[in-house]
Amino acid sequence: MEKQKSAVESIMGERGRLRTVHEMLKAALEVSPRDETFIPFYIAIGNYMEASMGRLHTQDISMLEKLASKVDMNDPENEENITEVYRRLDGNQEHLKRYTACKRSLVSDGAEAVKDYEDTSLGYIDYIHNRMGHHAPSTDMARKVFTEEDWAAFADIDESY
Repeated sequence: MEKQKSAVESIMGERGRLRTVHEMLKAALEVSPRDETFIPFYIAIGNYMEASMGRLHTQDISMLEKLASKVDMNDPENEENITEVYRRLDGNQEHLKRYTACKRSLVSDGAEAVKDYEDTSLGYIDYIHNRMGHHAPSTDMARKVFTEEDWAAFADIDESY
């Protein structure tokens, strides 16, 4: 009998899949020369990233709200840790808006939009890898105060999971 994954494992698995997609896009952007034959791949990656980053953003906001309700927000360290994650999420949303606009241009304009899409993608991937990765202070706080039920709610898992 296969062991059932915990909600935390489910959340981490979803984020791991997204990281794999980022790595695939980065690898494609490192191929030279590139041309319009990459467009269907770029669009597929863009559709996945738009949907998954939207879902994970909602999940992250929910987690931060819950975290803020469970820790002492009068402690300057807790406040700064949570504020820092909000700053990172805001930056991610700005990059995601630019990225999805370039993806839409790629759909409508084809080869003319490839360079802009690729340049924007490189900037977004750089932001994700350097700013959206593991934030130890908030992760440590979350692991201390969240229950399995909290994690299941964040992962949007019901009892049939």
